[in-house]
Amino acid sequence: MSTQRVVLVTGGGSGMGKAIALKFAANGDYVYIMGRRLQPLETVAKEYPDNIKVLEVDITNPQSVSLAIKAIYKHHPTVHVLVNCAGSAGHIDANLSLDKALEKWNSVIAANLSGTFLMTYACLPLIAKPGGRIVHVTSLAAFAGSSQSGGEAYSAAKAGVHGLMRTLVRQLAPQGVTVNCVSPGVIEGTGFFGAAISPDRRMMMLPNIPAGRLGKPDDIAPAVFYLASDEAAFVNGDILQVNGGQQFAR
Repeated sequence: MSTQRVVLVTGGGSGMGKAIALKFAANGDYVYIMGRRLQPLETVAKEYPDNIKVLEVDITNPQSVSLAIKAIYKHHPTVHVLVNCAGSAGHIDANLSLDKALEKWNSVIAANLSGTFLMTYACLPLIAKPGGRIVHVTSLAAFAGSSQSGGEAYSAAKAGVHGLMRTLVRQLAPQGVTVNCVSPGVIEGTGFFGAAISPDRRMMMLPNIPAGRLGKPDDIAPAVFYLASDEAAFVNGDILQVNGGQQFAR
């Protein structure tokens, strides 16, 4: 890119969000990383102190999102790229009461779907028109369901993000803004599985991945970077699957 872009990355304190933020910062872009915990964000920002700025944001809270966007607007009235990467999983045990199951469901939907909606709509007045890029990081689970029992809220939320993307395309394409998704497969080093993936679980997963390995955050960052580039100006409403061949049809 010949000009410095303003890039927003939610979930930028770890895993895929961190890798994405560092990819843009290494390109010379001005990156805001967002998350609920300051310490991980500040650690990431130290790698590119002139290019990465930190904002403590709860994407499930409309007021928190609105305040963050207002803070950005004071310094940068135009946002060129929004990457919605924040999210979390949650297990809904079949033995939970209906109230407890609904509480878990709402929490996962808020973190993965509603948070993506809030960030996107809060940013729309700032998104460059034409030339703006919105990229949602979703999941293989949106196609195949969760690999874990009790993960129905997560897979439903990520599938919902695909539906959100498709409708946004119709609204924003005439203004020169693209909206796409990157759908990762099994990515280690993200905290998604809690601690490191156990050898037994790794051996269970590998036969389903033709590439013969699990993914890494650095496999996802270039895919997001491409969709945010000028070269991807005519790519709109796509779901770029990055999963080593585990899923290659819709």
